[in-house]
Amino acid sequence: MYILYLVKSDNILYYIAPRNIIYVKLSAIGFYAIAVYQIFLAINSYMGRKVDCECDHPPSRSIIRNTAAYSLFILPLLLGFLLPNSAMGSALAAKRGVNLSSSLTSSNSVTLNKPSVIPTAAEIDPKLKALFKSDKYDEGFAQLGMKLYKKDLIQVKEEGFIETLTSLDMFMNNFIGKKIEISGFVYREDDMQDNQFVVARFSIQCCTADGSPFGMMVKFDQGQKLAKDTWVKITGTINKSTYRGNEIMTLVADKVEKTTPAKSQYVYPNYDYVGD
Repeated sequence: MYILYLVKSDNILYYIAPRNIIYVKLSAIGFYAIAVYQIFLAINSYMGRKVDCECDHPPSRSIIRNTAAYSLFILPLLLGFLLPNSAMGSALAAKRGVNLSSSLTSSNSVTLNKPSVIPTAAEIDPKLKALFKSDKYDEGFAQLGMKLYKKDLIQVKEEGFIETLTSLDMFMNNFIGKKIEISGFVYREDDMQDNQFVVARFSIQCCTADGSPFGMMVKFDQGQKLAKDTWVKITGTINKSTYRGNEIMTLVADKVEKTTPAKSQYVYPNYDYVGD
């Protein structure tokens, strides 16, 4: 019933990646089948019929022992039903650390599959191809980068959030001066300046247990007025700066708007993402 509640309310997205929901639904069917059998045994026991629990001893009649045993099932369900569902935010990001660069080793690191349709040499501007030199390992990001380079405004959407930022970071120098629009929650480290913060989203591979914050450094003169975990939509210009000894991509904000959190606040790897 708890799984059904999470699926019907869409709160299941707080805990697992969308591609895994089907497996949770199938497990719920199995649990229902087990529950029907358990109800059958309970009715037989209530009517005084012998019930074999296959545990080599008769069921305990101790109220204390039974209460302790069943509480192992009841308490987690009560916590699930009664406590509010909430997305991960700055508190967890501070413990896990935020990834600001594709060159840094992180669980957010992804590899794009080779595009199924690759433009021919005649279809690609030679100057553009020279800007996005690649090998077999980053060919997918180079193809995505060329698409992004042609845009007047690069919109970092939920679909392809990780792949887009990774491509921009891998070919950072090509995108300096380009306009970008991105949404996420405000995260700030203690050693950041007053005009610095990170616009971030949590990346989920399988479930929230492997969730890691992934985002982009922002420079905004009024940045200190934005509280942590505030959701914002930012429009600005791509630049670069140095943070903790690493050269990172930086968004120099022209416009920062407070916004409502996305329905699905997490982002997920898409190994076949090719842009739009």
